[in-house]
Formats: sequence, structure tokens, C-alpha cells
Amino acid sequence: MWTNLNSFTSHGGKILFYHGVSDPWFSAYDTLDYWQRAAEANGPAWADASRFYMVPGMGHCGGDTAFDKFDLLGAVVDWVETGKAPAAVLSKRTEPEPATRPMCPWPAYAHYTGGDPHKAESFSCRAAAS
Repeated sequence: MWTNLNSFTSHGGKILFYHGVSDPWFSAYDTLDYWQRAAEANGPAWADASRFYMVPGMGHCGGDTAFDKFDLLGAVVDWVETGKAPAAVLSKRTEPEPATRPMCPWPAYAHYTGGDPHKAESFSCRAAAS
């Protein structure tokens, strides 16, 4: 339950969290709770060091028809090397038919804006209503 990551963030550390919303063993809200408590414990530096992604439909570590194929390692490497935090990360699925979606950082979500519903460019990240 330790959330003080100031030594990590003060050295330029970056971290991406993700959790499948349909995980039957651990609630995605437990991971979100940890991430939010870490934000409180680490202050403004947390917003410059961390992002959290909910993965719709993904169970425990992947599977089924979820958009569970994504590259968070590449996103964090780009963030460290370029200094630009990832906005949306491209996620893919192969079943029931191939499709892509943007995976948006919390609290944003992928909102359909029109076009081919199987293509990520038909969606944009929208801030959740408060």
C-alpha cells in the first residue's frame, strides 16, 4: 500500500498503469484507487510522471474480444526519450473481427465521433463528465 514514489519521480521516472475493466480477480477500481492515492502522496510531480489506462473488456492480463494488444513499453520509452507524455495509446483486437481503438489516459475515454467503428481514427479521447 506504499504510495510515496517521490524518489522515483524526482529522478525523472515515468510509469504507466493499466487494468482490464473485466478482470474477474482484481477490480480495476482497486488499481485506480492506488493510482489516485499515489497522486495524493506525490503531489504535482505525479501528473508529470504517470498515466493510468482502463482497458475495456479485458480480463485478467488479456483475452476474449477485448482490445488487449497495445504497446505501453514503447509509449513509456518515447515519453522518457522525447519528454512528451502519451495521450492515447493504440489498442487492437483480433476477434470477433480485427479493430483498433485509442486507449485514453484516465479519466478520458474513447468516444465514437463517426466513420468506420473498427478504426481508431473514428474515436477521440473525451474527458469524463465530473
